[in-house]
Amino acid sequence: MKTVTNNKFNKISPIAFLTCFVMNQPVIANEQSNIDDLAKACITCHGQKGISTDTTFPNLAGQKQGYLNQEIKAFRDGKRDNPQMLPFVNSLSDDDITQLAHYFSQQKNDAKASETYNKKGENVRARCISCHGMKGITVTELWPNLAGQQAKYLQKQLHAFKSGKRQSPIMQVIAQELTDEQIEAVAEYYSQQAASQ
Repeated sequence: MKTVTNNKFNKISPIAFLTCFVMNQPVIANEQSNIDDLAKACITCHGQKGISTDTTFPNLAGQKQGYLNQEIKAFRDGKRDNPQMLPFVNSLSDDDITQLAHYFSQQKNDAKASETYNKKGENVRARCISCHGMKGITVTELWPNLAGQQAKYLQKQLHAFKSGKRQSPIMQVIAQELTDEQIEAVAEYYSQQAASQ
């Protein structure tokens, strides 16, 4: 038995396809232009493509999209107090933040594992493994990867949790148990792990 197919609905004429493609180009171009403009504001502190050249600022490249989205909103909405960040985020819409989080999560952090690593930090990380993984790669979108992150930045955040300047019930308890030496060691350990595993 021969099946008859109605080609009217199965084929798109080349002219119709081309028209659709051309009409969508301005939308694609505008979206790209928007993300380029948004990302430019981040480059000074977070570096080209999200790799910071200043060790006190975090690398954003390859970070979890959900975490970036959550934290940028926290800066914008005043849940995370950071006078340096506020001028850059206070006028961002939720859509802008989603675009930025997606953009930086798609960039590559090429940090390789160090041949040697901080042994004391490896011992301290036992407190961190359940959320941040054995080598600093989390299993959930809302927790940050630590692997290949700037050591000074990680130290700064642990001290902020320890002092209560940065709020998180879990992290505050953990950080308060750590000595300054342990904070330095575990921050260095995670910075020495490969960002892509």
